[in-house]
Amino acid sequence: MSGLSRDLQMTLQAAVREAMVRRHAYLTVEHLLYALLHDDRGVQIVRACGGQVEALKAQLQRFFADDLEAVAGDGPVETRQTLAFHRVVQHALQQVANAEKEEADAGDLLAALFQEPDSHAVALLRAQGMTRLDVLKFISHGITKVPGDAVAGGEPASESAIGTGEPDEDLPADPLVAFASNLTERAAKGQLDPLVGRAAELERTVHILARRRKNNPIFVGETGVGKTAIAEGLALRIHSGQVPEDLKGAEIFALDLGALLAGTKYRGDFEARFKALVSAIRRRQRPILFIDEIHTILGAGSAQGGTVDASNLLKPLLQSGELRCMGSTT
Repeated sequence: MSGLSRDLQMTLQAAVREAMVRRHAYLTVEHLLYALLHDDRGVQIVRACGGQVEALKAQLQRFFADDLEAVAGDGPVETRQTLAFHRVVQHALQQVANAEKEEADAGDLLAALFQEPDSHAVALLRAQGMTRLDVLKFISHGITKVPGDAVAGGEPASESAIGTGEPDEDLPADPLVAFASNLTERAAKGQLDPLVGRAAELERTVHILARRRKNNPIFVGETGVGKTAIAEGLALRIHSGQVPEDLKGAEIFALDLGALLAGTKYRGDFEARFKALVSAIRRRQRPILFIDEIHTILGAGSAQGGTVDASNLLKPLLQSGELRCMGSTT
C-alpha cells in the first residue's frame, strides 16, 4: 500500500493472517494492535509509553476467544476490514502527510489507533496508562514515561520481571542514542586513538571535573590543535581506571547538535528534544556532557526573536552542579 513503510505493510499483513487463522470474518483494530505488539518498533513504543506488552497480548487473546465469533466450517474465510480498521489506516496516512514524512510507520499507526476511542484496543491501552500524546511525544522527541533500560530491554520497571533483550540499533531506545555519542563506550571498543602531547591539559581537565562545583572545563584553541582529542583521551583514561575515585565509572557523551536540530520545524520541538536528552543523561550514574564547538549552542533551537536556546536550557544545570560538562571552542 502506497505511503506505508515496508515494515508497516508486513504488520498489516500479519493482522490479516491473525484474523484468518482465528477464522474471524472481520478485520478489527484489535487485530491491528495485536500485530503491532509483535513488531519491534511497536513493542518499543508501547514500552516507552508505559505499556506492558505481554499483558496486552494476553488480554487481546482473551478478547479474540471470548468476544469475537469464529466462522464455522473448514473452508477458507473471507475476512473484511471493519470501518474502524480502515479509518485508523487513513488517519495514519493523513498524519504522515501533515508531517511531510515519506512513509507511515508503526508509530503513526499506533497514534492513529487512539482516534477510535470506543474500541476495545484503545480501552486496553488506556488501562495501561497510555495516551495518544505519550505516543506522539516518543515518536517525535524520544520522550519516554519509563527509564531507557525498560524501553530497550523489557517491561517497565514497575513490572516484577524486567526483560534483558538488547535495543535495536536502528531504533534508538533513548535520546542518548539518537543525539549523542558515548565516548567511553567507544574507548572500550578500541575505537579511539591514544592522546599524545596533551598530558598537562588532560590532568587539568581531570582536576576540574573532580570539583564539586564549577566543574565544567572548556578547551580553547585554533582548529586542529586537538581539543576534541582531550575529551577522547579522558574517555580512554576513564576506561582504564586511571582517574580519581569520583570519575571512575563515568561516561562521556558527545553531543550531536546537528541530529538534535534536524527536523525541528515547530517551536518547542528543539526544547523538548534537549530536555529529553538532558533527562536521559541525568539518569546515568556519573555522566559528563561534551559539546564540541560549544559556541554554536548560543541561539541553537531558538525561534526567531525567542530567548530559549540550548545555552539557556543548560545553564541552570551547570550552575547547580547537577551536570558536568566539557566544551571546546576557537
